[in-house]
Amino acid sequence: MAVSGLLEVDDLHVSYGRIRAVQGVSLTVPDAAVVALIGANGAGKSTLLRAISGIVRPHRGAVRYLGEDLVGLPVHRIVRRRVIHVPEGRGMLARMTVLENLRLGGFALKGAGHGKSDLERVFALFPVLRERRGQLAGSLSGGEQQMLAIARAMMARPRLLMLDEPSLGLAPLLVREIFRIIPGLTAEGTAVLLVEQNARMALQCAAYAYVLQTGRVVLSGRAADLLAAPEVQRAYLGAG
Repeated sequence: MAVSGLLEVDDLHVSYGRIRAVQGVSLTVPDAAVVALIGANGAGKSTLLRAISGIVRPHRGAVRYLGEDLVGLPVHRIVRRRVIHVPEGRGMLARMTVLENLRLGGFALKGAGHGKSDLERVFALFPVLRERRGQLAGSLSGGEQQMLAIARAMMARPRLLMLDEPSLGLAPLLVREIFRIIPGLTAEGTAVLLVEQNARMALQCAAYAYVLQTGRVVLSGRAADLLAAPEVQRAYLGAG
């Protein structure tokens, strides 16, 4: 896939003991685009995000963001470079309000002039959170919690936002709402690297996509082309 990237992952290898979770993955995320990672459970998708965000350290390869290799940097320094990871499970602070969760999301930008304008920006993206701003995060529905997780990440003004399984556990109507929102994030100047089991929805909202299998990239290209590819339809879309 010959596109220039905000993020360039080059020959990345990650192991957990003897388990080789990521084996020579290379990929590109262009600026302000949605890129999907699809594949079966255990394909290495979540591990790849954790390696990019510094949670796990690769034993080989490079993760170049704006030309700088992030490998070896601590998580907080990667966050300050506006690379934000929303992990599977959302990680809400259940006993804090929506507004308090959002303000914590902007903590990494303390002193950078964030505040009311950032809140207004995320409330424009997620109007339901404005209505729920005084409500405890733990009392929100699953879909609202996922919106809060994304909105909290947006408070850090990400240049690259990584979403891990945003549709997990949600009813179909809420899944459609989440996937309606994701492409709009690029209008904010944010690139999105999306890990998602719902391959059809992921490919429909992405510009580019990669298919991972046992830690390796086995297919890549424009998302629309992969959506129409017979091998992808058979393996991930229930067709054929």
